[in-house]
Amino acid sequence: MNRLFCLIAAFLIATTCYSGNQPIQPIPEVLLQQITESKAKEHIDFLASDVMRGRNTPSPELEKAADYIAAYFKKAGIEPINGSYFHSYNLFKVNLSEPNKLTIKTKDSTVVLRLKDDFIPFDVTGSAILQNKEVVFVGYGISAPDIGYDDYAGIDVKGKVVVVIRGAPKFDDTTSPFSWKKGGVRYMTHEAKAATAIKNGAVGMIVFNSPRTSNVLRASGFPWPSLFPKMASDALPLKIKSNKESLLAGFPIIHCGENVAIALFGTVENIRNVQLAIDTLLKPSSFPLLNVSIKDLTVTTFEKEFTVRNVMGIVKGSEKPDEYVVIGGHYDHVGAGQPNDPTKDSIYNGADDNASGTTGMLLMAESFAKTKLKPKRSMVFLAFSGEEKGLLGSEAFTNTPPLPLENCVAMLNMDMIGRGENDSLCIGGNTRCKELADLNELENNQLEKPFSLHYNIENFFFRSDQANFAKKKIPVLFYFTGEHKDYHKVTDEIAKINFIDLVRITKLCARTAWKTASIDERLPYTPQKSDNMEIIH
Repeated sequence: MNRLFCLIAAFLIATTCYSGNQPIQPIPEVLLQQITESKAKEHIDFLASDVMRGRNTPSPELEKAADYIAAYFKKAGIEPINGSYFHSYNLFKVNLSEPNKLTIKTKDSTVVLRLKDDFIPFDVTGSAILQNKEVVFVGYGISAPDIGYDDYAGIDVKGKVVVVIRGAPKFDDTTSPFSWKKGGVRYMTHEAKAATAIKNGAVGMIVFNSPRTSNVLRASGFPWPSLFPKMASDALPLKIKSNKESLLAGFPIIHCGENVAIALFGTVENIRNVQLAIDTLLKPSSFPLLNVSIKDLTVTTFEKEFTVRNVMGIVKGSEKPDEYVVIGGHYDHVGAGQPNDPTKDSIYNGADDNASGTTGMLLMAESFAKTKLKPKRSMVFLAFSGEEKGLLGSEAFTNTPPLPLENCVAMLNMDMIGRGENDSLCIGGNTRCKELADLNELENNQLEKPFSLHYNIENFFFRSDQANFAKKKIPVLFYFTGEHKDYHKVTDEIAKINFIDLVRITKLCARTAWKTASIDERLPYTPQKSDNMEIIH
């Protein structure tokens, strides 16, 4: 009885606080009734079938999936946006070309390093020719003054090439401020380290694996098909065309092995000892490399351009149609490849990742469109492409929105909602808008069988599309049933989908979306330190 009283009280407080003391029309029951298991099975049976060959970006099957979603929108009565169900954007596929060179000049000699054996450009590298550049070791290449650590403090790197170690100090130590449990990964991406280097004036970056944990330093970089013939061309990295002149465009990033370490530091042991001191004291140790320079660092890539599509539709609101809530889910997966399973199956069907979230979005779209009563604000339904290649579709949408982004009041994203167990559901984004998370909690408690909600997925937050909306300071929620052994494997198949929980999660998302679209006030966004990190590819 006490629990019931508290829930009722919380509900009354929430509706008063966020609706200007005006009652909120509850979500119509008929809307929820239209979200069914049979409809869910229909969508996943198509999207995750072998015929769709894993919906890779780009691929004919991805285009087929986009056409399917758009046709369904039209059939359900969902309106196009600006006359179209498609938000198209340009991508370019980057390939390694010629020449690619690294020559280091030491006090006593000139060392010519070998592509593939000694160094390999990363996928995020820019093309550039650097000659006669000084070299500076900057530890892990991390600038985090808010937690008392800055590898760039008191060191001049302007116009110079920086040398960094992959990872972060004591990343595997849960007591470290860089622990993965504390979101340390935000400092560790190549993009984040390159952005920090550029901000400090560096012109290029050399990266080594951790000498402390690696017996032998090897160049791995990116497995370019030209260097590794067994790699399919589909593995080539993709970038958004609008980013061609971006921060990293002329900034070379190479991964290096033992011979480069010896040329720069004399021995591998020398860099290992410095790293050990950094890790032990959790204190930077940055310094210029004397009597050493980069005589020639040349990275050359070329690109092929093509167009892919997000799919979008809108259900207009009753009172504030210009403001909107986004319901999203990515419809792409990782395609097909070599058999990696005893069944010899080679198709990565992606039933959970993310035919499940796309299905939830489609179910909500149809139910909102067909229900006569509408929330105050509009509902925008979005199926993103390119998520698996670096959240490219949502990045394109938020960079070139077909609707004013300042009118987006919230974004609810469903990614991998098909493998529910033990009535458990993970929620991300709660720290960025507690009020939105509270609304979701209230709506969860209205379910006939509430979920046990867990807020423990910050490490996954920047691996799905809500991250690009959060970077624009839009309140978000991320619905996720958790990673599993079939993640990105050919065994992520329809037979393993929990349709009962998929429907329950969709109904919870629908309830929260209705409430968010119906309250008078817009919910606030609370910035997080991690919001400035680069998207993880």
